[in-house]
Amino acid sequence: QRSQLEKRAWIKLALSCTAEAAQQPANHSSSETRHFNVGKAMLAVIPATLDLSHSRQTVSDIQTLSAALEHSPHVYYLNLQLIECALEARHFQALGAGLGHVKELHLFGNVGLQEGGLSSLASAVKSCGVGSQLETLSIGWCGLTEHDSSSIVQVVRVFPKLRDLKLDGNTLRARGVDQLAGYLISSTIEEIYLEDNNLDCEAGSILGKLICNQPNLKKLDVRGNPLLNSGVADMLEGVKHSDSLEKLFLNNT
Repeated sequence: QRSQLEKRAWIKLALSCTAEAAQQPANHSSSETRHFNVGKAMLAVIPATLDLSHSRQTVSDIQTLSAALEHSPHVYYLNLQLIECALEARHFQALGAGLGHVKELHLFGNVGLQEGGLSSLASAVKSCGVGSQLETLSIGWCGLTEHDSSSIVQVVRVFPKLRDLKLDGNTLRARGVDQLAGYLISSTIEEIYLEDNNLDCEAGSILGKLICNQPNLKKLDVRGNPLLNSGVADMLEGVKHSDSLEKLFLNNT
């Protein structure tokens, strides 16, 4: 596994390239030169999977990362991992513009998402007009509750190609799932992960209707939730009427 120093090396290289670009002669188009140099330098070092997990990034680091991703045209379908990086709302605001080339975004364990981060990310992506490539969004174990459901919907809306939504390890409960289902029922999402979200039999009833009526849903994981027999029964009833669901993971606790 890559060390903390190795994970930060990419950011440091991006910072040095940005500083070099900023020193270009004034008679050059400064913004175009800066963007071109950063993008060109990053071409050789941006891997298919960029894992900066478990590192501490400043807002300036994230801004540089975002700029490099935004202006490097050969890094489509990137898997960007920023797991447990203590990111806050201001980090997510800075990250938004760089997500146009990202196919998978993993933000597990960043509780800053619950503290305004979701809204900041959605706002930044929307204002920049990016995000069309994103297919997988992982925001599990971020301390999200039913009160964050509307913000989750905000984020999902700005990624129209999203197929895989990972929400495990939060506390959405039935109320949160109900708000999410209202939007997800007409979405293109194919896989939803809701393990360990304190979902009860009421949530099971809501998910049963989602299974029945969401035409694209292929996989649903609700292990580790106290659904009880009635909740499980409602979900299985939904499966009977679904033409799309292929996998349902249950663990009635």
